Amino acid sequence: MTTAQRRARERARRQQEILEAAKEVFFEKGIHRATVDDVAAHAEVSKGTVYLYFESKESILAHLLLEGLSILLSQLEAAYAPNEPLSPEKRLRQLAEAYWQFAQTYPDYFRLLLALDRGRFRERVSAEMYQEVLAESTRALELVAMAIRRGTEEDIFSTDDPLLAAGVLWGALNGALTLMANPVRQEMLPVEPKAVFDATLELFLRGLQANTKS
Repeated sequence: MTTAQRRARERARRQQEILEAAKEVFFEKGIHRATVDDVAAHAEVSKGTVYLYFESKESILAHLLLEGLSILLSQLEAAYAPNEPLSPEKRLRQLAEAYWQFAQTYPDYFRLLLALDRGRFRERVSAEMYQEVLAESTRALELVAMAIRRGTEEDIFSTDDPLLAAGVLWGALNGALTLMANPVRQEMLPVEPKAVFDATLELFLRGLQANTKS
């Protein structure tokens, strides 16, 4: 192994160590309360060392978002099951179920993916990193749009814009998940969170199919 290779390996190792420390800080405090000072203290390095590997707090967040998106996409792609002869409705149901399972299994990543960045994320990460996060996020939405598009081609669903419909579904499911994560709202609506999630999906499917029924 050359000196350059050893340095590259050491840099990658140190960057991953800082990212692991940042993950614990971000998961515990959330993106707004977490600071680079917190990350440095948890990683037991100086703040300047953190900036040698990540240009900003938002850059750290971008790496964590990509980790979460990678997990989510692998589950959504398996749920879409492109090689199986499933109906468009079945694919949507499996995609929704995969999203529910992701939110339950990886709640910290789920919260990061939904957190608002207050407008600073795009301006404080590199253009390449921003486009990578955007592309991975769009891939997830496009899987839903593909199922809806196939449904319109088979006259099962009725919509002029499958991507918009996919966004509406994703927004509704996110709303159901965040609504029932609040203890007060759980008392206001005394049913299991999964029941609200499933009812949201059913209402969406009913509306998507309404114009196809005679």
